[in-house]
Amino acid sequence: MKKVNWILTLLSLNGLLVTVERFSFTTKVFLQPYNFLRLHELFQMTVIILISVILPFYLLRELTHNFSDLKTKPGFWLGLLFIVGVYFYATGNGLHEVSSHLFNTYCPHTNFSGNLCGGMFFNDYYVGNGFYFIGLFMVMVALILFERQSPNTAFSPADLRITVINSVVYAFLMFAYAAFDVVNVGLIFSVISAAVAGYLLFSVKTKYRFLPFTTYNFIAYTLASIGAFLVRFH
Repeated sequence: MKKVNWILTLLSLNGLLVTVERFSFTTKVFLQPYNFLRLHELFQMTVIILISVILPFYLLRELTHNFSDLKTKPGFWLGLLFIVGVYFYATGNGLHEVSSHLFNTYCPHTNFSGNLCGGMFFNDYYVGNGFYFIGLFMVMVALILFERQSPNTAFSPADLRITVINSVVYAFLMFAYAAFDVVNVGLIFSVISAAVAGYLLFSVKTKYRFLPFTTYNFIAYTLASIGAFLVRFH
């Protein structure tokens, strides 16, 4: 299996772990002193999200030929976009997890009032998730543009089938955000990502199987968006 597919496989499995962990016992374990976090938020920030930062870094190395493409002027700016994206991705996740813990622990989930609960709700669903998705979008675009510069012509139809399977698995994670969050931030992100990935995939003459990372994102976000629309607006 190609290196890119190995990385995408791990990325998809980590996405499944995000969903499974949210329904595990970790949401019931409070950390001391002062119940400052649940084990759930700590595990998300220190393990799952860390993995989801490390794996795109390996993708960056693979898609830039061991970082050699970063030496060009366009490569420098795309590398900077990748770093800025990682920053917003991690910052947004941290804000989301802490706000989520405080809001879900100390506030009513509906009909809440006041600046404290309202602020935690807004930081959780809008600011935290907003930064998180903006960062994820930046990382995706940077990696796609690197891939467009050097298509993987060694990618076979069999390799592409593995990519498609991985994209379907990853779509379940994005579908959960887009379909079931109480706000539409995840849905908006999925629709924009699908549109941008689709444009970047079909605006070049290169065969789509030679652009596996781009294809992976286009399929995943398209499926997530369609599924979310069916759930939210059926």
